[in-house]
Amino acid sequence: MIDSAWWEYGQYPVFFILGAVVSLINSIAGGGSTLSLPIMIFLGMPATVANGTNRIGLIIGNISSVANLARHGYLNKKIFFQLLIPTVIGASIGVCFLVRIGDKAFQALLAAVICLVVVMSRLRKDIFGKPPATPPAKLTWKGALGFCGVAIYGCIVQVGVGFVQIFSLTRYTGLDPIHVNALKNALTTVFLCMSTIALGIAGKIDWPIAIIMAVGAWFGGYCGSFLQRKKGNKFIENFISVCSIALAIYLVVDLVLHH
Repeated sequence: MIDSAWWEYGQYPVFFILGAVVSLINSIAGGGSTLSLPIMIFLGMPATVANGTNRIGLIIGNISSVANLARHGYLNKKIFFQLLIPTVIGASIGVCFLVRIGDKAFQALLAAVICLVVVMSRLRKDIFGKPPATPPAKLTWKGALGFCGVAIYGCIVQVGVGFVQIFSLTRYTGLDPIHVNALKNALTTVFLCMSTIALGIAGKIDWPIAIIMAVGAWFGGYCGSFLQRKKGNKFIENFISVCSIALAIYLVVDLVLHH
């Protein structure tokens, strides 16, 4: 962490705010970790520890958001349980790779993924054809493979998985954005819990920071679920794109300078 006496205590409100902001962004759109992970790395936390610590807040924020959306009837439980098994299978595969990746390899992968997330977030939703008029009655083999893959990616990298989930769920279900967001947050919570347990066992979580971020994330997740029922998310998505590109450049420069 930053070598300063005031930082020993000053870091806690900083991480509280970071947890709240990231959770709010993830609840409405996705990609919040493209902000939190590079910032945590910049503040001196090893990349893999930042990855594990960040996930505690994401889980709490997702639970807060899902609970609020489900209470208002936005969570399609039939589709959730339809996609639960592929998600668990994918998460189980992803965990095997997650605990073996090194700090430098993860940081390089993170920089590449951030750039891809920005591009994906700008793709039209019907680029591969129009979504169905109604959700499928039964799980399709393409859906099973697709969401298994999403869970593998979410377990290993996690960054930008919200955009991947939104894109995939929209294509698979044809539901409106708020119902898609409810499903996204619920399914993401599943593989986040599995991956975070593995990272915790591997000692990749800074628990004091994680707890502070989790408290902020609960507040941010609730606010995000409220705001998305009231306003659009165009401004937030544009903000994420600009910040993500800048932070990806930082990660690449950091890798080159400290190679």
